[in-house]
Amino acid sequence: MVNRFALAYREQQQLFLFDKTYIWGTLLKVGGLATLLARFIVQFFWNPTVALILTLVLLALSAFMTWVYVRDSRKDWKTIPVCLIPSVFIGASLSDNCLHLEYLTAILLVQAGLLIFKNIKTRKVMWGMALTIILYFTAGSAATIFAVCAFLRSLSPLSPSSRSLSLSKGSNGRWFDKLTNLAIPAAAAICGAAAYFAALVPTWAAAFTPALYYDLDASLPWMHWIGWICLPLFLSLFRLAKGRHLFLPGLTLAALSVIPAEKISKKIEETQPSLAYVLEHYTNNEDWDGLVKACEEAPWLPRVANYLNMALAWKGELSDRLLSYDQGGPDGLVMTIKDRAVDVAQAHIMLAMGNVAAAQDVAFNTLSSLNGYCPAMVKINAQVELMRGCYDVADKYISLLEKAPHYRGWAREHRRFLHDDAAVEADPLLGNGRRNLSAKDAFVMYTNPMSELFPILDANPKDGRALEYGLCYLLLSKDLNSVKHFITDYYSSPDSPELPRIAQEAMVFYSEYSRNMEGVEPFGLDWCYEHGVMPETVRRFEEYQKAAVAGPVALGRFKGTYWYYLVHKEI
Repeated sequence: MVNRFALAYREQQQLFLFDKTYIWGTLLKVGGLATLLARFIVQFFWNPTVALILTLVLLALSAFMTWVYVRDSRKDWKTIPVCLIPSVFIGASLSDNCLHLEYLTAILLVQAGLLIFKNIKTRKVMWGMALTIILYFTAGSAATIFAVCAFLRSLSPLSPSSRSLSLSKGSNGRWFDKLTNLAIPAAAAICGAAAYFAALVPTWAAAFTPALYYDLDASLPWMHWIGWICLPLFLSLFRLAKGRHLFLPGLTLAALSVIPAEKISKKIEETQPSLAYVLEHYTNNEDWDGLVKACEEAPWLPRVANYLNMALAWKGELSDRLLSYDQGGPDGLVMTIKDRAVDVAQAHIMLAMGNVAAAQDVAFNTLSSLNGYCPAMVKINAQVELMRGCYDVADKYISLLEKAPHYRGWAREHRRFLHDDAAVEADPLLGNGRRNLSAKDAFVMYTNPMSELFPILDANPKDGRALEYGLCYLLLSKDLNSVKHFITDYYSSPDSPELPRIAQEAMVFYSEYSRNMEGVEPFGLDWCYEHGVMPETVRRFEEYQKAAVAGPVALGRFKGTYWYYLVHKEI
């Protein structure tokens, strides 16, 4: 029900810092303590399994605190099943990454406040108002839950204060005391209004509802209200039933609640595909084997193909394994979008392609989110500044990461490159990136990936990943004439790498095509042999031609060849 990779992605939406300015700046906001607790916990979500375990522990703690609040004695265990229901719906809501974890930590703070309120014997209204105010500025709008629950408890016949009042006062006195309890929700209303007019919260909805814990630029779906209202709802249920005969009905309700909760999770997944979280997790951890395996679930989708081909490029296997998967054209290598400001995937892809200037452009625009810094984008910015030799700027990024425990080791490892040109140039990634930056006007991607890639290759023809990306881009585009020129320019020198098999297949095909079509400059097999085509490839092409005449069954063994892609694959 709760996707562990969706939880792990939360870690990339923030960067918790052990820094006084950061901590105090967070605490002084409305709901600051809930936010700080949530961000402290989320920093451990870099591991999906740990993320799931921590979330389940918090949900179990919430259920336990609910039970402690409603029970009459330690032996009262019959209400436990009902107490699980709010946690079930809260857990389902947390599949939505637009809903911040402080939604849960705020509710936990409210439940702690309710336990304190439960044990107060005198001046309950005054203490209820004080706790409401404290909770509003520490937990945020969830304080309204406290105010409603505290008011309902004051009306409950289970409440000790209510029983004492019924014995010592008449009917009018009892009703007057119950009306004075309205001061508790009134305090919440005053806090919310004050926060709104003081511009401490952005909207009226954020002042009183779970919208405070949802992304500001998105609308809060109705489904997240379920977990929010469950606590006061079930408190009313306990008041009416007086805690009796709730075990079997509660157990039934708890079991049935899993069904709508599962539907909520699936509804969220429709708008936030879980596969995207998986791909980003493996990318951030540079687990290229894991990324390839994850992409095999849907390699025909352009964005999934972007991640897949990027993983193959980092493994040095892009051209060798390109057609082992269902490629749909050049968009499978890099699918550009107009707005690069929030496209973290493109930052990773540009870095893999060797276009470090464009990678920094996207990474810088994606550096900050509503929850703080994105750690992966901070790392890319630090790396590119080291490549540029802007060591003072790189130092700022590295210093930032040193304040985050999970990234402290990475930051200290990269601190050794500061003001050391020789170390940067000797490093495989940083040195290669520095050589790529010598391309003319290398800053951002003005036109398209290929236009940027040619000057990079001219500046640094030994960049193997850039070379593979350029060749594969043209091959997937079926632009054989450009492939021929590309091979002439970058695969003709003595120290050039071996011409990949798919490029050999393309040139053998194009050689025959050029001799039989008007308007195409003909070239023979001699040119092919001079530029790295092997005799074995020519022999296999002859077999392919025979299979093409024989029919689909015979063609089956050539599905992984460029000939099959060229003739039978529509892009």
